[in-house]
Amino acid sequence: MPAVDTAIRKGDCIELMREMDTGSIDLAFADPPFNIGYEYDKYHDEQSDDDYLDWSRAWMEEIHRLLTPTGTFWLAIGDEYAADLKVIAERQIGFTTRSWVIWYYTFGVNCKRKFSRSHVHLFHFVKDPDKFTFNADDPAVRVPSARALVYGDKRANPTGRLPDDTWILRPQDFQSDRYGFDAMDDTWYFARVAGTFKERQGFHGCQMPEQLLGRIVRVSSNEDDVVFDPFAGSGTTLAVAKKLGRRFAGCELSDEYVRYASERLDTVNENDPLDGPADAIASAPNTANGRRLKDQPLLPSFQPADFAAPPEAAAEPAPAQESPKPPAPVKVNLRKLQRLAIGKAFLSAAEGQSVDRLLACPTLQEKFHQACDSAGLLGDAAIWNHELVRLRKSGKLPKGPKAKNEPVTTAQLDEYQFAAEIAWQLTAAKFGVESIDEIFISPEYAKYFDRQAARFAPGFEAADYRWAALDFRKSRHALAAEAKEFDYVFATRDFATPRKLTTRAAEKLAGQAGVYLLTGAGRVPLFVGEALDLGKRLAVHATAPASKSKTTGFAVILESELPSHEYRAPLKVDLTDRHETELNLR
Repeated sequence: MPAVDTAIRKGDCIELMREMDTGSIDLAFADPPFNIGYEYDKYHDEQSDDDYLDWSRAWMEEIHRLLTPTGTFWLAIGDEYAADLKVIAERQIGFTTRSWVIWYYTFGVNCKRKFSRSHVHLFHFVKDPDKFTFNADDPAVRVPSARALVYGDKRANPTGRLPDDTWILRPQDFQSDRYGFDAMDDTWYFARVAGTFKERQGFHGCQMPEQLLGRIVRVSSNEDDVVFDPFAGSGTTLAVAKKLGRRFAGCELSDEYVRYASERLDTVNENDPLDGPADAIASAPNTANGRRLKDQPLLPSFQPADFAAPPEAAAEPAPAQESPKPPAPVKVNLRKLQRLAIGKAFLSAAEGQSVDRLLACPTLQEKFHQACDSAGLLGDAAIWNHELVRLRKSGKLPKGPKAKNEPVTTAQLDEYQFAAEIAWQLTAAKFGVESIDEIFISPEYAKYFDRQAARFAPGFEAADYRWAALDFRKSRHALAAEAKEFDYVFATRDFATPRKLTTRAAEKLAGQAGVYLLTGAGRVPLFVGEALDLGKRLAVHATAPASKSKTTGFAVILESELPSHEYRAPLKVDLTDRHETELNLR
């Protein structure tokens, strides 16, 4: 392969980089998978810590080899592995860190039990700490100084200053500079490319803003230099490089991403303006007073008078000789308008289903999000889902025709509801969320939930797992109450010594209902379940990838050993709390 072919090559980036010439690139920018379970087209973003760090070391070593002696490497990474990758880059590979920049964005996923994430780490590495490209005088990189803007000091450099070290709060919410900090420092504010933004490339969910890449390409490379991206994705790095007169090359694993990103590159030319606002603060709407939504297709019947404030008392008529006063501007109730738009989007997408059914069905969710986007609603899928749930809880969701659903039988739920409970617990532990609504509101959390459920009970649809979790939510409080009520019945009932879990051992329990305990290494309690057919359920645990890797033993209490079959489910709750199992919800 030639050093640079101004194209995106399809394949594993490590293998492709090994075919490239040493010292053939001037600037590398990498936004790799963060190993947080994100749904990519061709990559499983959920490895063990050791595997992920070994893989990261391998591709970063190739970046180091490919850079010229004065080359620069920028790495975008999330919280989970930022420190690890910085240590690997510096101490094991030989990079020097020049800056640790924070990219601050809005439209992140809203959280209720932790502070919402709104940043990504950007590491600025160089190969030689004394000789590297840094275009400090580029006017597109420099920012106005307080000395010039605030104090009018004649000694101020007319070209501005370089961004420096500071803290930042959300800038568009402040009414004056004295309440905030300058967003142009080593905490950089650029809005994330949300689903409604014009620059969004619809085929990729993790798109960097062009203006952010523009700053990096301008400061760390020169015209005709080679810019390389080993994870090309939507092609933003390469599109920015082309617009700024650099040569470029990239790698991408997905056929679909390669095709669409290549088409994107064909539509841009050198000297084209970068997409997105150059001044992210000036362009951000002030949230103190709100913003009026424009008329959109989903709002055909809305009239300004529908949202007008109550009329004030009539004023005295003006003297005849005076010009009539212009009519007062109509005041729009933005909150009401937004709720109406959300409600109409729901009715157009839900096919008569409930909010719970919509959240449980990825297909219906996609239709709902498309309807919200078409209505011109600001935000993204998580924001729209959250508002929909709020409307349901407040009783303000518009009523529509109800669909007749085939009921899910107890026998059907028995096949996969246990996996939904485990997936709920694992998702809650990973992201710090609690309710199943919070999980299904976030597309990221919901997809993680789906993958975990499928690992414990393969072969079912995402909608099956999600509906099973919602059904489990309805019953769990009643079961907990029953477990307390019949504590005297359960007090002396517990599992015998666990035995090894095998398919043969499972077969011996075929057709028998009961409660069971899964144990891990050292007989650590993992999960208590109840099943209509213990043999069938334990066979799933013995063969499913996730259970098989964690589980070593099992113990059972047969339903025939209980005074009544109605005790099976509350006994499971009692034993879950008693053994403090890792994979149960409590």
